[in-house]
Amino acid sequence: MQAIAITTFPLLVPLGYWLGLVVTLIGGSLAWRKTPNWRCIERTSGRDDHLLLVLIVGLGVVDIVIGVWHGSLKQALPLAGAAWLAALVVLMIGAVKPPPAGWWAGLALSGLGAGGWAAWQKFGVGLTRATGHPPLHSIFFGNFALLSALLCLAGLSWAWHQRASRFGWLLLLLGGAAGGVMASALSGTRGGWLALPLAVGVFYYSYAHQWRAAWRWLGICCVVAVLVVAYVIPQSGVERRVNKAVADVHHYIEGTDVGSIGARLEMYRGALWLIGEHPFLGYGHEGYQPAMQRLEAEGVLSPKLGNYWHAHNDLLDAWVRRGLFGMLVVLGLYLVPLWHFLPGLRSENPVYKSFSVAGVLLTVAFISFGLSYSFFAYPAGIAVYASWLVFLWVQIPEALPQKSRYGYAN
Repeated sequence: MQAIAITTFPLLVPLGYWLGLVVTLIGGSLAWRKTPNWRCIERTSGRDDHLLLVLIVGLGVVDIVIGVWHGSLKQALPLAGAAWLAALVVLMIGAVKPPPAGWWAGLALSGLGAGGWAAWQKFGVGLTRATGHPPLHSIFFGNFALLSALLCLAGLSWAWHQRASRFGWLLLLLGGAAGGVMASALSGTRGGWLALPLAVGVFYYSYAHQWRAAWRWLGICCVVAVLVVAYVIPQSGVERRVNKAVADVHHYIEGTDVGSIGARLEMYRGALWLIGEHPFLGYGHEGYQPAMQRLEAEGVLSPKLGNYWHAHNDLLDAWVRRGLFGMLVVLGLYLVPLWHFLPGLRSENPVYKSFSVAGVLLTVAFISFGLSYSFFAYPAGIAVYASWLVFLWVQIPEALPQKSRYGYAN
C-alpha cells in the first residue's frame, strides 16, 4: 500500500506528494510495530543508508538555518518538512522493506492514470497543455509522468522473471510506460526530454550490450519511431514546442528577443552573478527575486527577469538561495545515489538489476529536469525525489551479490 500511495498520489491526487508521505509513514509504523524489537533499524541500515539519511536531513537543516538567517523561515518550513518526512520514511522503509510488486504496480498505475488524465484535459476539456492538480503545474506533471514511464520500462526485467504472472506484469508496465509518455507529450514540457538520451544510455549499458546486433538496431528504431510519432502528431504539441525552442535560441543569439530559453540563460547568468556576491550564505528563500530585480534595474540583466522567484536550475538555485553548503547537499543527493545504484546495472540478479536501473534513471532524470527548472525549490520536488529514492534504495543490498541470478526473483 505504501509503495502504491507514494507513486500514484503525487500525479493523481491534490497535494498527493504530502498525502503519499503520510500514508507511507502510517503504514510503515503499523508494520514496524509487528517487528520483534526497535533494533530492526540497526540490522537493516548500513553505512550507505546512514549517508542517505544524513543528506536528506541535512537538506532540511540547511533550509531552516538559511530561513532563520535571512528571515524567510515561513518559506523554508515546507521545504524542510518535506525533507524530514522523507527522512522518517528512510527509517520506516529501512526497517520493514516493502515487496517489489507494490512498487512496480504503483508506477504502472501512475503512468496509466497520468495518461488518461492528460488525454481528458487535452481532448475533453480542450486545455492547451495538460497539467496536474495545483501546485503541480505542467512542468512538474509532464516530467513526473515521463519519469514514471522510464521507471516502468526499468521494471520489465523484473516482470519477465515473474513466471506465474509474466505477461500480465509486462502488459501492465508497458501500459504504464505508454501512459506516462503520452502525459509528458500532452503537457508540452521540453526540459524533461533532455533525460531521454541519458535514459537510452542507461538501458543500453544495462541490457542492450548483451543483445544481438539486429535486436539492438530494432530497439533503437523503436525509440526513434516513438519520438517521430510524438513529433508529427499535431495534437501532442511537440512539434510546436520544439520549433518554438529553436526560434527562441535563434532570437537570443541575434539579440532581438529573450524568449523562454534565452530567459533561462539570462537567469543562469544572474544567478552566477549573485553567487559571486554571497557565495557562502546565499540570499535566502525570499532574497533571490529582489536581488535579480536589482540586477535588472542596474542593466546587468534583460528586463522582466526579476519576475521569476527561482533560478530555473537546481544547483544554481540551491547555491544562490541556500548558500554553498546547500548546493553541496543537493549535489550529494545526486552523486551518492549514483554511487549506490551504478554497480547493479550489470548484476545478474534480475530484481537487483531492475531496481538499480530504476535508481540510476531516477537520479539522472532529476539531474536533467534540474537543468531547466528548480525542482528542489518546491516541496513537491523534494518529496517525490526523496521518497521514490528511498523505496528503490532499500531494495539494493549494501554488498550486491553479482551471481545470484534467481535468488530473489519470485
